Amino acid sequence: MVSDNFAGMVVVESGGVIVAASRIASDLLNGGRPLDGHGIRQALPPDMRHAIEQVLAGAVASTELALAVIRRGEGEDDRLVLQYAVTASEVDSGRIACLNFWDVTERRRAEERLSFLASHDPLTGALSRTGLCAAINQRFETERGRGEGLAVLAIDLARFKPVNDALGHAHGDMLLKQVVGRLRATGAAYVARLGGHGFAVAHPGLDGGEAIQFCELIQDRLTLPYQLGPHRAIIGAEVGISHSGVSGFDPDRLLSHADMALSIAREGAGRGHASFSPEMDAGLRARQELETAMQQAMERGEISLMFQPQASLDDGTVIGVEALMRWVHPELGSVSPERFIPVAEETGKIVELGRWILEAACREVAGWPGHLKLSVNVSPIQFELVDVVGEVKEALTRSGLPAHRLDVEITEGIFMSNARAVTDALQRLRNLGVGIALDDFGTGYSSLSYIGRLPIDKIKIDQSFVKRLPGDQQAGVIVRAVMMLSEALDKIVIAEGIETADQAWMLKMMGCKVGQGYHFGRPKTAAEMRAMLAEKSATDRIAG
Repeated sequence: MVSDNFAGMVVVESGGVIVAASRIASDLLNGGRPLDGHGIRQALPPDMRHAIEQVLAGAVASTELALAVIRRGEGEDDRLVLQYAVTASEVDSGRIACLNFWDVTERRRAEERLSFLASHDPLTGALSRTGLCAAINQRFETERGRGEGLAVLAIDLARFKPVNDALGHAHGDMLLKQVVGRLRATGAAYVARLGGHGFAVAHPGLDGGEAIQFCELIQDRLTLPYQLGPHRAIIGAEVGISHSGVSGFDPDRLLSHADMALSIAREGAGRGHASFSPEMDAGLRARQELETAMQQAMERGEISLMFQPQASLDDGTVIGVEALMRWVHPELGSVSPERFIPVAEETGKIVELGRWILEAACREVAGWPGHLKLSVNVSPIQFELVDVVGEVKEALTRSGLPAHRLDVEITEGIFMSNARAVTDALQRLRNLGVGIALDDFGTGYSSLSYIGRLPIDKIKIDQSFVKRLPGDQQAGVIVRAVMMLSEALDKIVIAEGIETADQAWMLKMMGCKVGQGYHFGRPKTAAEMRAMLAEKSATDRIAG
């Protein structure tokens, strides 16, 4: 019977009158009172009513899944979000429409909260670095935005640490919130907290002299006394200034140049602010030297392949590995991927590096026990410059590794441009049997708007959240939100950066199944991994 249906169901005859409804439908749409006999114009929200009218009129046989929002009051908790679809049926009395719907309110709240946290600082409500970069990118998409230009000010709070240590973190947090309030009161277009006691503001239409005046206004506001409960505190503010007229329109470069100027401001004995100039850009020259060294490293074989175990959180059993690159330079020593991967992407060398690690990792893991999976990172630049699907096919064919044992890891930045082509490539990889994992989830731009409809199998929670467990309540909220969203979308979650048994236990209790980090093993060479697997196999035989 319709009334016994566990979902919301409403059956409407051709005249627009409800002839049957489930108890859930009556509860959600009519306060528990029966819907039978009511007209859809009085009983149903406009979106649902329009969909039913289309189906009854024969305009469509059925409708796609859609969302309807019902407001029962002014508060956020008074909002009900329903996902629905309408189908048509022919009966003796004529055409009828069947409305099916589900309450997705909690899932939508989790998505919205996670979306906010992805671009905002949870403590102060200011933009995060990611959110600021996205806002600057959006501004520069228009000719007017580029024409107005943008000044970016990187701000460091001097003497904040002594205040925080003396009065405690609660009063320190209170001060940080007041700082954001004062920055907003200056009229700055964008206010961001970059982390710790570092902030940034960005404002359009300022020339060099006006930017310095604005900087001094900010310093004057921030150095006034703060009332922190019964305590008063005074801090300083040092500022570095960059401008799109000098640094260009790339938000990362604008922030980087503002940081360079901030370093000069810290070292100076003047007003505590400095403006970026090309002469400060020694860092870029060092980067160019790194480019040359990296090209030589590829020719000399200085870059080697490493594997980091991924383990089941249920029993700690290794179920897969992530392929990583290690570069040991004869003079620079160990060069971290955080330094050389961005350089490789900018120069296009990532294509050669990516092809090498994919082929070498597949060839190695093909000889390991069949239950172990391999994860390989693929850069957004590779998707732009080469046929990734073709290269994966070739690597699998040459190595003999079954497609279902390979996961391709991508980052959220991959969807910033040409999302349709990327989605098509990912779907073709899945059609081969290859899994798709979204890496560093929670640190990127706008993946939340894509994640529900993209061909993604796994979500990797960024280690910046995991490392704050179990003591950081906000990190716990974020991880639980990711788990809730992933469960609703039927995605597997992998937690990165697990370093302690407590973190592993807490994540397991939250429902996470797979973990990666030093707790389960540091990155190992292929020989070290083979030795570990052989030892495990021998132990299992003895135990058996």
